[in-house]
Amino acid sequence: MEYVTHHPKYFMVGGDLHILIDDVMFKVHSYFFRRESRNFFDGAEPPSSPSPEPGSPEIGDSCTSESRAIRIPDVTVEEFERFLWVFYNPKYSIYSANIYSWFSILKLAHRWDFPEVKDFALRELKRRESEIPLVTRIRLYQEYEAPLELLVPLFSELCSRESSPTNEEIVELGFEQACYVWKAREALRFPDGVTPLPGGVTQKDVYAVVADIMGLPEYFDEGTEQTEVTEVQPGPGVPVEGEDTAVVQDTKTKKKKRTRT
Repeated sequence: MEYVTHHPKYFMVGGDLHILIDDVMFKVHSYFFRRESRNFFDGAEPPSSPSPEPGSPEIGDSCTSESRAIRIPDVTVEEFERFLWVFYNPKYSIYSANIYSWFSILKLAHRWDFPEVKDFALRELKRRESEIPLVTRIRLYQEYEAPLELLVPLFSELCSRESSPTNEEIVELGFEQACYVWKAREALRFPDGVTPLPGGVTQKDVYAVVADIMGLPEYFDEGTEQTEVTEVQPGPGVPVEGEDTAVVQDTKTKKKKRTRT
């Protein structure tokens, strides 16, 4: 038999809504959930419960006793405690919590469609966003299931800033997202998709940068050590801009003058 404990704070006298998370039983007031949420009770009845009457806001006699409690998967006791604190905060108008708690509140408010709670959490996060680095904010918004449209200004800031993502930021973003960020950064700076190398860059320079960035050993090629990498202008038969082709490059070798002795 499953051993269940009552939550020390949120098993409340007068509560009529029983919720079981892991092995902890909550007993709270259904009023907040019926008033605020648009889908908290969707599919909340235990399988053996009778179906509610069509159009009825009630859900039968389910959730009104411990034996018929709603079981909530994929939510921790700590997350639900933070969420309930919004309704049962003993300090009126003073909602002091760390920023990670607000991310947790946002996650559940978004999942269960509590619009007022979600807006409240978003305001708090916006007010304190400087406390967390940009890429970490992106990761947390994704991790805590924030509305996807909120990612647009964050990614825009990352793609438009002068400095490119650091190695640590790339790891935090993940390979796929980091690739999209680099692609967007190039598209913003070179809308035509062509990014020629600066004048004077030699093949030796290219080898050195590639080896350094990709963690490869140094490469020496005496034949191209002084070769300057230049872009070739499209000629007859060469696909023009806009077609799905790679930038064609050529080399021109700088010849050293020899003096007769």
